Amino acid sequence: MRRFLALLLFLGLALAQGLEAFWKAVEVPGGLCSDGSPYRFYVSPGDPKRLVLDFQGGGACWNAATCSAESQTYRKRVDVQELLLAQGIYNRLSAANPFAGWTHVFIPYCTGDLHVGRATVDYGGFRVHHQGARNVQGVLEYVFRNYTNPERVFVTGCSAGAYGAVFWADRVLAAYKEAQVAVCGDAGVGVRTEGFPGFAVWNPRLPEVAGLSPNPQVAEIYLVLARAFPKARFAQYTTALDGTQVFFYGLMKGERTPSEATAREWAEGAQRALLLPAQAENYTLYLAPGSQHCILPRPELYTLKVGEVAFLDWLRSLAEGKTPPRVRP
Repeated sequence: MRRFLALLLFLGLALAQGLEAFWKAVEVPGGLCSDGSPYRFYVSPGDPKRLVLDFQGGGACWNAATCSAESQTYRKRVDVQELLLAQGIYNRLSAANPFAGWTHVFIPYCTGDLHVGRATVDYGGFRVHHQGARNVQGVLEYVFRNYTNPERVFVTGCSAGAYGAVFWADRVLAAYKEAQVAVCGDAGVGVRTEGFPGFAVWNPRLPEVAGLSPNPQVAEIYLVLARAFPKARFAQYTTALDGTQVFFYGLMKGERTPSEATAREWAEGAQRALLLPAQAENYTLYLAPGSQHCILPRPELYTLKVGEVAFLDWLRSLAEGKTPPRVRP
């Protein structure tokens, strides 16, 4: 009841006073969304020594069908519904939040390119600005300039934001060599078809770390980063049959509604993607049953438990610079 009342209070303040009561909007000069609208990000002030860099999710697009104005597969302009709902890690009033009191930088997503694109594409009568890399670059320049010496840094994101987190982790790790850094991808394990054209369309900014192949799988990125930065912590969370990740895998195969065979293929691929980086001791995972997509923006963050391990305890341990146990049903 106390948490519910706190949420009502937060929503009431947000609606009455605007997001400015908790979040400061920061414009990115030259930043833009897929439809050409301006880009901005948000900072919720807290302890400057403890910093969350949080990449928003919101689908993706890579062809005329998925990128059209009518498409529902990606965000087209800055949208801050997570901040308004104030659930999960966005509940700034909850003492149970592992990031209570931290400075929280929320990096919106509106470019359809997993935060890494460097292209403007004509899809036959309409253009889409896949300029996620430009936007993130602007955010990181602000962060590195204003938070020069944090002690703990937590890099994360849900869905498409999970890819943003791991694809930009090298920049954060290079900038904050003395900090305890953890990277946690939420519901973005990177299962894709062999011929998936997205990265070629987007002209992505890839992590700059030795040993990475030219067109790396997400699992490879986690493994190479974990080996290159042994003092950092790396982690992934997903459900075993994540409905949204299965849906996008089906789209890659040309299925508007994924078949049972496609769901099985994705689940098998997800298991491999989660386990490959486990060759590194500083990598961990939390695999939950079911099909729910993401946990960081959801109230289940405070209640989920697999076996004897509560997700909240697992996440708090990771935030504190420890390597929590690898959890599987």
